[in-house]
This record gives sequence, C-alpha cells and structure tokens, in this order.
Amino acid sequence: MDKNVKTDKVFKELFGHSDSILISDTNGKVLYYEDYNDEINMVRYENAIGRSIFELYPFFKREDFTLFRAMDTKSVIVNELQQFEVNGIAKKALNSAYPLINETGVIGGIVMSVELNSTSGRKKKIPFSSKYNFDDIITQNKAFKGSFEKLKMLARGDSNILIYGETGTGKELIAHTIHANSKRKEKPFIIQNCAAIPSNLMESILFGSTKGSFTGAMDKAGLFEVAKGGTLFLDEINSMSLELQSKLLRSIETKSIRRVGESYERETDVRIVASTNEPLDKMVQRGQFRKDLFFRLNVASFSIPPLRERIDDIPLLCDTYISYYNARLNHQVKGINKEVLTLFSSYSWEGNVRELKNVIEYACTIRPSGMITLSDLPDYLLIKNPLKTISSIKISPAPEPDYSEYMVTGSSLATQLETLEQTIIKSSFEKNRFNITKTAQELSISRQTLYNKLKKYGLL
Repeated sequence: MDKNVKTDKVFKELFGHSDSILISDTNGKVLYYEDYNDEINMVRYENAIGRSIFELYPFFKREDFTLFRAMDTKSVIVNELQQFEVNGIAKKALNSAYPLINETGVIGGIVMSVELNSTSGRKKKIPFSSKYNFDDIITQNKAFKGSFEKLKMLARGDSNILIYGETGTGKELIAHTIHANSKRKEKPFIIQNCAAIPSNLMESILFGSTKGSFTGAMDKAGLFEVAKGGTLFLDEINSMSLELQSKLLRSIETKSIRRVGESYERETDVRIVASTNEPLDKMVQRGQFRKDLFFRLNVASFSIPPLRERIDDIPLLCDTYISYYNARLNHQVKGINKEVLTLFSSYSWEGNVRELKNVIEYACTIRPSGMITLSDLPDYLLIKNPLKTISSIKISPAPEPDYSEYMVTGSSLATQLETLEQTIIKSSFEKNRFNITKTAQELSISRQTLYNKLKKYGLL
C-alpha cells in the first residue's frame, strides 16, 4: 500500500469525527491537510501542502484563526465557533486547535474542524463533547474530593449550575466534568467566554443573526442552536453586560431564542452551566448583576476551593506538572527541594492552580535536571513572599546604612571594601524586596554577578 494512502487511512480513523484537519508550522505553511467531507471541499489535499494557510482561507485575518491563537498562547482551544462565507454561502464550524511544542518551543499547530452546515448525513461521533472527567481533576484534598459526590448528583440532574471559583482554580475543568456525567453527554458541549467578546457582538454569537440585521450580518445560528440538546458553558458570566443579561434571562425562562433581526421565536433545549470568579450575590447588591438571572442560574451551585485551602495538593500538582514538562522539554527534573516546598506552602497563590503550573513550567524550562531550587523560580514570587525560608535576610526594610563604621584604622583596604560591598548589596536587596533583577539593575551589575555575591555573603 502506498505510504501516503496508509497515512491518510490512519488519520481518518483517528479524526473521523472531524470534517477537516490541518497542520501548519508557526508561519502558517501547511504541512498536512485533509477534508473528510466531500460536501465542503475547498482545496484538494495534494494542492494544499506547502501553501500558506492565508492562501487557502483568504477571507480570514491572522487573529481570526483558532490555530494561530492556540500557538500564540501555547494553549488548547476546544469547540470554538468559527463563521465565514465561501462563494457567497454562509458557513459555520466548530474548531479545536492544539499547539505542537517540543524543547525548543512552539513548532506548529493542528486544527480540527467540524462543519455545522453539513447535510451529507455522514455518521460521526459527537466532536464537541466534553474532554475531561473526574479522573482529570488532580487532588488529594479530602474536603475537595468529598465534594465530588455532590457534583455527581448535580451533574445527573438537568438544572442550571453556577460554578464559583477564583481565577485559575479550574472552572472549565469542572464544567467539562458536569457534562461528561450528565444525561446530555452524547450531545454538544459548547464553551463561550463572556469576557472575550465585546457585548455588541455577544448577542449574535449567542442567539444568531439574520442577513442584513447589521453590517456584515449573515443568516447564522447562535450557540443556543448549536448546543441543541446539550450543554452551553458560559464562562466568566460576571463579565456579561446588564442588557445582555436581560436577554439571556428571557431565553432561559421561555426556553426560546430570537435571532438578531428576526421577529419569531425558535425553541431551544440547552442546559446552562455558568461560571464566575466573583460572587454574584455581591454583584447583585452592587447593581452589577440582575437578581432574577442570578436565581435562574444558581438553581444548583458548586464552589471550587482556592489553592491556598488545598496546600496538601501542592506536592501532587508539582509532581504532575514536572512530569508533564519533562516529557515536553525532554528534561529530567526530579522535583522541588524543601525550601521551595516551604515557600509554596506559605505563598498566597492568587492565580491558583494555573499560577502554580506556570511557575513549574518556568522552573522546568531553565533547569534541565535535578531538583528545583529557589533560584529557579520567577523573581516576582520572591517579591510577593519575601523568602521566609532564608533566616539570614530580614523582611522589614533596613535603614540607610552608615558606611563610615567600616572605615576602621588598621583594617586592610581589601577587607574594608569587601565589608562595604556586602553592606551595600544587602541593603539594596532588602530595599528591592529581594528581587534579584531589580537589585542588579540598581547596582548596575549583571544578575549572575549579583547572584554569585549573594551566595558569597550568605544572603542566599
């Protein structure tokens, strides 16, 4: 069998639920392309390889491509609605994009697309289903694990659910898990970040539009229609404008939507799962969120504890992320040392699990092997938590030193200069909240030179 034919067969088996798959390098040069739906062929496989993605899709700008945003942010984008027009025909698809990363960084990306206009009748698995379940939640915290029983019960019901959690706690992971354990799990799971889209565009994204209803408008379904029978996850719903909150409330109450520019209602069947990083009851008190919508969304609720309340999870999370980045970077980091664990346990983690993951990524990037130490951590971490593990450094700012006391008659010049240097460095280091970069800049020396002198004088 021809090698290319065999490769195509493998890809079709792996991605048969998709209508098309495209792999490109970071510049948009197509490395692989296949359209599995004969109905929507835009280019043939043999004509796509080596061409620019902008040539294949001339109606898109760079910022419109899900693929480029996945590569730029080094993150996975799942089930994002993409709308465009081909030869005057409106098209819409759900795209999932994945960055390809090795030890040198991002080298390309892969995007899989599901055509929502298709009438080919081709039998496919649900492509926009949930990607995570309980096994993907990394925790050994008894209280958090104990709450999963409640979450399972909520998931099996059909009530709207409001998820509360600080930034970076994993609200989307919980939303995926709810859908995966619901009776709607064989239906679409659609995600929309309410903070990512301007409010004047969000209405048409949620409810759809009719051609001519506003400049550039086409006949298109909104996310309520796309998610028919499934779950619509509205992330950061606290960012939604009051005007749009009113329209969302009406859709929930009437179980129907009206496309922008239309005069009639369309019935809907979706379950709303919403998330917020700010308590909505407090926003209601401030007049920033509608009370009636809050009660409609808060039929059932689930709170995710912040990382500072799950300190016992830190070692497990660190081990998990270290293994992940070792595989990606081809490094052999063994773990974190005791001083790092002590710092992590006393740090406030305002960015929660996401922040911890970013810190481990940074440390694993600059340390190819061995244990992660304090010197491998980002500088900002030392500013926010002034290294309680280093007893030789006082946290309170020191007064400006009197250097004259070191000019003692009888001491050698070298001794006096060394003592003076130590005092100057210590004073600057404390004044700059133990930030190596800022201290080095103030003293006009390199970070490496400063680091060596801090170790020499026992300040690290």
